[in-house]
Amino acid sequence: MIRALITGTLYGAPQARTAASGKGFATAKLRADGKNGESVWCSVIAFGEIADRLLTLGDGAALSISGRAEVNAWLDKAGEPKAGLSLVADEMVTLKAKPKPQGGEQ
Repeated sequence: MIRALITGTLYGAPQARTAASGKGFATAKLRADGKNGESVWCSVIAFGEIADRLLTLGDGAALSISGRAEVNAWLDKAGEPKAGLSLVADEMVTLKAKPKPQGGEQ
């Protein structure tokens, strides 16, 4: 098992889902910064209270999520290899973006 802590921004709004058992959960895409300015994509799944909190966030929200991770690999439309992560969240913290300076710098 791989434990991971990922910090990034939400890509799109999280989605509410229902399992065959009737239990609700949430899914989301998280974009984190990788090497050389590239993005690392993480598919997030959350249950219970974490899912409820995740569903209140919108596109571009900054957060840190920890949980069980799995590495995924695929080929993009051009046939280039890509990698990403899937994470089952067990902790989540929302972050505030760095404030933009108001007016001119002094």
